Amino acid sequence: MGQGLPKAVTSVAVKRVGGTAFRVGFAEMNGWRPSMEDAHVIYAQDTWGFFGVFDGHGGDQCSGFIARRINEELAKSGMPESDEAVTELAFRLDKEFLDSNQPSGSTGTFVIVQAPSTPGGDYHLRVGNIGDSRVLLGRADGSIFPGPGTDRGLTTDHKPDLPSERARIERTGGNVQEVMGVARVNGDLAVSRAFGDAQHKNTGGPSPKDHPVSCAPELQEFDCGPTDFLMLVCDGISEGSFPNEAVVKLAAEKLQILEGQPVDPAQAAIAVCHEAIKCGSKDNLSCMIVLLGGGEVPGEPVEFIPGPFEAPENAAFRKAYASMAEHAGITLPQALEKRYYNCEKQLATSDEETDAAKELAAEMSQYGPGPGKELEQGSAERVDWFQNWLDRTSSESAAGGMGEGGDSEGNALSRDQLWEMLQNNPRLRDMAENSGLGLDRLLINDQEPMRTVRVAKLEELKPAVEAHSALKWDDRLADACGCEGIVLRDDESDGTAQVRFPPPLGFKAWLPTSMLQELTQPCKRVKACETQQLLEAVEAHSALKWDDRLAKLSGQEGFVVQHDKEDATLQVRFPSVSLTAWLPESTLTYLEDSQPTTEAPATPAESEDKDETV
Repeated sequence: MGQGLPKAVTSVAVKRVGGTAFRVGFAEMNGWRPSMEDAHVIYAQDTWGFFGVFDGHGGDQCSGFIARRINEELAKSGMPESDEAVTELAFRLDKEFLDSNQPSGSTGTFVIVQAPSTPGGDYHLRVGNIGDSRVLLGRADGSIFPGPGTDRGLTTDHKPDLPSERARIERTGGNVQEVMGVARVNGDLAVSRAFGDAQHKNTGGPSPKDHPVSCAPELQEFDCGPTDFLMLVCDGISEGSFPNEAVVKLAAEKLQILEGQPVDPAQAAIAVCHEAIKCGSKDNLSCMIVLLGGGEVPGEPVEFIPGPFEAPENAAFRKAYASMAEHAGITLPQALEKRYYNCEKQLATSDEETDAAKELAAEMSQYGPGPGKELEQGSAERVDWFQNWLDRTSSESAAGGMGEGGDSEGNALSRDQLWEMLQNNPRLRDMAENSGLGLDRLLINDQEPMRTVRVAKLEELKPAVEAHSALKWDDRLADACGCEGIVLRDDESDGTAQVRFPPPLGFKAWLPTSMLQELTQPCKRVKACETQQLLEAVEAHSALKWDDRLAKLSGQEGFVVQHDKEDATLQVRFPSVSLTAWLPESTLTYLEDSQPTTEAPATPAESEDKDETV
């Protein structure tokens, strides 16, 4: 999957829960992904507990919904007593989410643990899995209990190419296609069981388990001793070169404590997340460790451990960093204030010549002289200093993008620059919204040419990049192989081109021109719906905002300029009314007689003197 960020967000949001029967540590990290889509459940009672990790895809709506509703159901009805009760709950919550008409989906893995009735007895585990997150059982000596599932885990990853899963998918009207070496349901979803994902539950039935993608949990029962420990991890922990056995071994090492000191399972979970990043994971990271036996867990119940703030000029990085801070209940300025304080402490005790110290110094240098020494650590005044720094940095980043190439006169900000400036400058965003201008669609005036290319295969691209004197291989480029992108600019002097890849990749890269296949694309013609339907659809879309100029589009025909599949919108140019606008795909009808034209419609940049842009 695409990384989406120039640097990984390695901040960690931590939770600790103690009690009479369990001690739990949980850590989550955004990593390379544009946003955090995981959710979790820690419901620890005196004699039983429910512990779960829910890994969202296509957004965080589904994972968050399922986790919240499970908490509510457990508080209302108590522990599910049987496999049938667990399955019924999963089907019922899935239907609730599907009925809400929200996008996205989520895998889920969970354990219902019953404490022994007598001291020293075994704990009973009811393990459930939907998708490809995992439950592992570790021993105190660092060995893994040899479970029946994937890579000796207790659970089996539900992948479309598993024979039993493929049989259900095909029996219920779906198909399994291999896309870039990955088996996918209907060429799309890389897991065969999940909550949500309504588009893959339209065939089959009537039973909810009889769809190409099902939320039927695979349930098993185990018993374990009081010195064993449970681990629940999302697939981001497992996707790199980090096998289950190594995950358990690392956790066990971190759980070893000095005599007389309490153990902190959260520290072990944090270590697992960091190691997964080192092992090549490009996904969100969630790790929960459940120790069997009651007691206190040292440390704060909720904690934020800020990672390096390495890409302040990048809007997506700032947003992801802020989101992780919010998971721990603090703001972005508070997170940066804490990070700055931690850097100061580390530098004070580090050898200045080490690489780590140099990296810390470089990170701190972006703040100039920094907050005044008279400002107390953690004070509101010191946090305000970082808020002002963020506002100033956001404005300077946006202004620095104007007039790229030294030709600023007459050039408007690009869509990306405007989005970045408004997303990260609250005062300017409020001004825009009060003026009736939507955040993600404000005065779009892209300078990007409409030239589409497809990237060569990995075995061709990597040698070409490594052989080029002006380029350097980046592992993110592997995700772009075989994908389509838009050429932003060419450098004929060294035979390279800068290509932008739309979501889910979401990054730009310079590549050898010889590794790019030019694609001839017909200009698709569409017709807009009537005004009332258009008004309702635009106002219902989270990324759009109604503009009275759109009323002119009723029944008009136009040319598709860009297609944003992530939020199901199209940018369309309507020559008859000299207007270019982003609209919901549902409001447009593709014309059957649409044919390739001999001359492509002008891009917004080419037609800016003639056309209005919404």
